Amino acid sequence: MADNINYGKLVPTQSIGMEVDAMVNLATWRRKSFERKWYDNNFFDDGYHFRAVNRTTGKITDNVDGTQDSPIRAIPKASRQLRGIVNLLLGPDYVPVIYPEDVSQLNYRSPEEYQMALKMSKDIAKKEGHWIKEEWNKQELWDKMVLLMLLAAKNSVSYLQIWPDAVDEKIRTQVYDAFDIALLGDRTDIQDCPFIVKCTPKLIAEIKANENFDPEALAKMTPDNKYASSEIKDAYMRSKFGMGRESDSAATLIQKEAFMKVYLNKNNYAEVSQMAGKTGAMEGKKIGDVMIRHTFAAGGITLMDEYANLKKYPFVDFRYEPGPIYQKAIIENFIPANKTLDILATRVEKWANTMVTGTWMTRKGENFDITNIPGGQVLKYDSTPPVQGQMANVPSGIFDLMSFMEKVIEEQGASTSALGSIPSGVKSGIAIESVKNTEYANLKIASNQLKKCIKQITECMLDYASEYFIKPQTVSMMEKGEPTYFDIIGKKGYEAYRKVDKGFARQPIVISSEHIVNIEVQSGLGFTQEGRKETLKQIIAFFAPLIQQGLVSQDALKVIVKSLLDSYRFGSTQDVIDAMDTGTTTAPINEEQLKQIQIAVLQALKDSGMVGPEADQKLVDSTKLGTLETLKETGVLDKMNQPKEQVQAKGPSESISFKDLPPIGQVQMAQKAGIQLSPEDIQAEKDAETQLASDQAKEAVALKGANANQKG
Repeated sequence: MADNINYGKLVPTQSIGMEVDAMVNLATWRRKSFERKWYDNNFFDDGYHFRAVNRTTGKITDNVDGTQDSPIRAIPKASRQLRGIVNLLLGPDYVPVIYPEDVSQLNYRSPEEYQMALKMSKDIAKKEGHWIKEEWNKQELWDKMVLLMLLAAKNSVSYLQIWPDAVDEKIRTQVYDAFDIALLGDRTDIQDCPFIVKCTPKLIAEIKANENFDPEALAKMTPDNKYASSEIKDAYMRSKFGMGRESDSAATLIQKEAFMKVYLNKNNYAEVSQMAGKTGAMEGKKIGDVMIRHTFAAGGITLMDEYANLKKYPFVDFRYEPGPIYQKAIIENFIPANKTLDILATRVEKWANTMVTGTWMTRKGENFDITNIPGGQVLKYDSTPPVQGQMANVPSGIFDLMSFMEKVIEEQGASTSALGSIPSGVKSGIAIESVKNTEYANLKIASNQLKKCIKQITECMLDYASEYFIKPQTVSMMEKGEPTYFDIIGKKGYEAYRKVDKGFARQPIVISSEHIVNIEVQSGLGFTQEGRKETLKQIIAFFAPLIQQGLVSQDALKVIVKSLLDSYRFGSTQDVIDAMDTGTTTAPINEEQLKQIQIAVLQALKDSGMVGPEADQKLVDSTKLGTLETLKETGVLDKMNQPKEQVQAKGPSESISFKDLPPIGQVQMAQKAGIQLSPEDIQAEKDAETQLASDQAKEAVALKGANANQKG
């Protein structure tokens, strides 16, 4: 079959609204079977376990009609299990970590410059990560993650839209369910879809107040007052929130915001360039690249048509398992067993209601009447008294079946987190931590999907901040108990400041989309409060000997102590940390420790030869040499060695110090003084003096280092 489709031709702006409606109809038709399940799942989570859409008539039917055999109780086991799974997955802290930029040592002349650049790169990454953390809190994204995960548990997928506000230079976020987003659900990644259309109801007044919309198109709009573009969701919302005549001030219309991929080629390049000139989306684009066409439409009427400056769709999806976008929802694993449990509980309850007063046997035709009064029951009869029959018991198999159904439900969820179901014999905090850790390990697939979702959200935030944060913004953070402030700015804004040669009051941190993001899962030392306390105690016991030996600084101990006090809900811990800074850092030395120090010092002196027989001999020899040198310097030794007849004729002489003589000269001078010395003895004496000086220098250095450690 010949390909007659002209892929290079663009849909005109006047007709793009109708094209958007066609996309929505295509997506809705393909997901119709999933929408029925989503509808049933939503009602089941709301407590209507036997309400569904009739496949024949398309109307809502409720099997709870009040007849004798219909179930009247809905045990919310499945709903509790879903929330237990969400609580367990969100129990650890998911921390977005920004990797520092690559710093090559080849680009710096000296190691000092390289170390300084490396430290600066780490500091920038740390502050950028702090900004991400603060932005998550400002956007209340952790609360939105709860809604995102609950919707995905019922509808298999949910979406978070992230878009930049170029006017206020902020980032906006909003959660949507599977009904609100139209796409092709057979894809495994939403970024692979050819289009994504968001369909939500908007007030007519809000739509007409948008200055970016075409005024002529706005005049043609009429309200439809629907809850959703999907008929099934609209029926669900009407049954839940009601329906009626809408006032003019509350009139709504389904607004469709479409994002469509357009591939640049030689046929559409000129036309796309002209339309994308206003937004700057064509910057750096070439033939073969993908553009995102951004269109607003309502009722088939085009309100706005442009090319957005986006690298990808501004949506992030969450699913509990990888695979196709539309898949089996988690709640569907609980529904069959939960319905069986509902029926069993209903029958037991009906038995209890029937057997409150038991059964009575009366003679046929007897006028029999029972009246309840505060003191008991009054039985009235004409002739034959009634006889109470034997009460029937509920078979034990019913309760066994109910227990089995509960186990089936618990196997699909997280019983310890959802129900506090601890195995028998497990009492210690460590054992409970082990059980919870096992449950979390069983949700490894879901936790990986959650990490992936958080990473994609963080990367989108970096992309939009890099492109749309043109002016510096001040961010505060606490560092070592003191508030510090720094500025952030997008990469595009920073380059604009440099082009105009405009300086900054404070050097900002440049947010770039090129930075690498990783998500670290921190369990917070444990899943329970007792588990955190036990873990911290073990950490302190491990670090205690290391701190005593000086291998770990006091700063590390302060961090551990602060965490321990926080786990005990001590309150503000800064006062304790300040006291550790100003108080005594070492305990007083007891008598036993003093004796050990004395023994160690004496052993060191003995090993160095400063005490003992060897030291005594060195002292005698040094005394002899000192005496001889004194005699030589005073000239007494020279007079003793000269003949008497030559004493009177002594001429001018020159005195030489004994220590300045070579070893042979020292031996000769000692012989003249009557002291017998050999060159080997003199050389040994010099070597001993040199070794003694070296040992004393080493001991001084070691003593200085020990004092420094005690002060630290």
